[in-house]
This record gives sequence, structure tokens and C-alpha cells, in this order.
Amino acid sequence: NFIWRTKSMAGPRPTASQRGARSKEERHGQNNHRTKNLRPLRQYQITHTSNTRANKSTTLNQSIQLMPSATATANENFTMEDNNSGNSALAAESSSLDKRRLETWALLCLFSTLALTAHETDDQNMKRSENIWITTCASISLALSALSSLAHVGNSALSSLFVGTILEGITALILVGLWAGALPIIMDPSNGLAQMYVGKSEGDSADYQATISNANLYFTSWGSGVCALIVLAMYIKERLGGGGGMGMGYTSKWYLLMLASVIVVIESMRFKNQVCGIEGGTADVTCGRNTYGLATGIVGLVVSFLISLFSSLGRDSALITTVAGFVMAVLYTLCAGLLTFDNGPATYVGNHYFSAWAGFFISFAVFGSVLKEFLGVGGGATASAAAESGEDDVEMDRI
Repeated sequence: NFIWRTKSMAGPRPTASQRGARSKEERHGQNNHRTKNLRPLRQYQITHTSNTRANKSTTLNQSIQLMPSATATANENFTMEDNNSGNSALAAESSSLDKRRLETWALLCLFSTLALTAHETDDQNMKRSENIWITTCASISLALSALSSLAHVGNSALSSLFVGTILEGITALILVGLWAGALPIIMDPSNGLAQMYVGKSEGDSADYQATISNANLYFTSWGSGVCALIVLAMYIKERLGGGGGMGMGYTSKWYLLMLASVIVVIESMRFKNQVCGIEGGTADVTCGRNTYGLATGIVGLVVSFLISLFSSLGRDSALITTVAGFVMAVLYTLCAGLLTFDNGPATYVGNHYFSAWAGFFISFAVFGSVLKEFLGVGGGATASAAAESGEDDVEMDRI
């Protein structure tokens, strides 16, 4: 009865086909349940993957956007480093120039003191107007050079007001003018201060020539004049800022050649007027040689002035500088030979003698230097180094 009741309560027993259909429906329902449960997971995975890709794309875009700014920052850093190195180099060069000017100012102060002492203790000083002018010139030179040396020492208000300013240039120009006016008087043999005339008294002519009579006054006054000219040349070179000219390293030599040419011109004109102008003063061949010396001095003065000026401006030409050096070397070779040998007007030691030989040695020094650079002897390493540095700069700019 129990089994019957159970069967009756449970209902009729399903057939085999009914059981198969039911199992299919159950399996289908389970699969639908599994699919419904998996859809959120798949959607999460797809959404997460899309978000990850979007984040990576955003990060890549941000990196790409940051690259120009990073490159610009790097370029700014390189530019700042280049500017700092350039400023350091300029400061070092300026400091070196100031140091050399200080040494030259100190030498000028020393030479001015010695020149003043030598002149005041000379027995030829008769307190004439010429002697008063020499005393005044040496005193002013001593005072200005002492103040200039003091301005170059330390970092005072005087240093900022004087060093490298127009005031220093005006001071150097004044001193050059003072000694340019004093030296002809000191060196005039007719005044008997630093030089005097002596004669051989052979034959019909006295053969007068100038020789040194006061060595202290002679050398110290020349030292003062040369130092004043060097200071002015340094100042002009710094103010003009010439760079890159071939003769930039030989500018001082051209200035010295110009000074030697000026002395040759002055002494030749003086000899022509004071010796050749009087009857029986010297032989005709001596006056002829003196005329050649005068022409050489004039040519040397013009050429050296132009070359030194363009060299200071950095606009000189290698070919023109080399040709000018060769011409001056030939002219002063003949000048030194004709003026200081045999019947020359400068066989005695004096301005004429020293200026002729100074022109000879300086002109050959200039010609040898510019010819060496023009032919590129010893300059290959420098040129290659410059080329390499130029290539590195181009590559850095490209970076």
C-alpha cells in the first residue's frame, strides 16, 4: 500500500522519451545559468583590458608630449653650460689683460721715476724751457702711472671707475702724447741732454754723428715712452675686441715696428737738417744713405700702422700681411746695412743706430711668424682640433 500510495502521489512513471526530454531541458537550463554567470566576468575582463590599453595609450601620449619639453630642457641646460663656460673664458682673458696692463703701468711708473731723477741730476740741466718741459712731463707721467697702478690693485671704487674704462684709455693717450713731445727734445743732440754730436774731423768734412751722452736719461725715457705705447695698444686691442685676425698674435710687433720707423724718420730728418744742411758737415755719400733711411722709415711707418690697425680689428689678410712683412724685411735689411756700416750716418751708438737695427730684427720676426702661419707650418694640429670641435658643435646642435 505504501508503495502504491507513493507511486500514486508521485504520479505515473515517466516514459523513456519523457525522461530524455527532461534531461535535455535540465542541461539546457544549467548551461543558461552558467552563461548568465559568465557574462559579467567576460564583460569585466573586456572592460578591464580596454581600460588598461587606454591607460597605456594615455601614458605613451604623455611620454611623447613630454619628450619635446625634456629635449628643450636638455638644450637649455647645454646652452647654460656653454654660456657659463664662455663667460668664464672671457673673465679669465680679461683678468689676464688687466694683469699685463698692471705690470706695464708699474714699469712706466718706475721708468718715469728714473728718468726724472736722471734729468734732475744731469749737469747739462740749465733750467731752460726745454728742461722745465722734460721735468713736467716726467712728473706727470710718474703721478698718472702711480695712480693707474694703484687702481689695478684691489677692488676699490677707483678700480671700477678706471680699469677698462674710457678713463684709462684717455690716460694712456695723454701719456703717449707727453712722451711723444718729450722724447724728441731729450734725444735732440743739439740740446745735449741724452745725446750729443761728435765729429771725426777727417778731410774736408767733420762727419758729425749723434751719440749717447746721458745713458740713464736715454734708456729710461725710452722705456717710459715704450711702456705708455704698450698700455695704449693693450687698451685699444681690448676695446676693439678684434678676434680671429691672422696677425692678432703679432699686433705688438707691428706697433714696435711702427715705433722704430718713427724714430728712423725723425733721426733721418734731423741728420739731414743739422748735418747735411751745413757746409762740410758730412760727405755726400753719407747724406745719400740718410735719404734712403728716411724713405724706408716713411714706408715702414705707413705699412706698420695700417697692418697693426687692421690686425687689432681682426680684418687683416694673410696674404697682405705676409707680403708686407717680406717688403719690410727687405727694406730694413738694406737700411741697416747702409746706415750703420762704412760711410753711414749711424755708425755711432744712438737713436739712429738702434732704430735701424730694431727695424731689421722686428721686420724679420714679423715676416717669419706670418710666413709660418700662412704656409700652415705647425698649425695642422690646431686646425684639426678646431675642425673636430666644430663637428662636435654641429652634432650637439642636431641632438
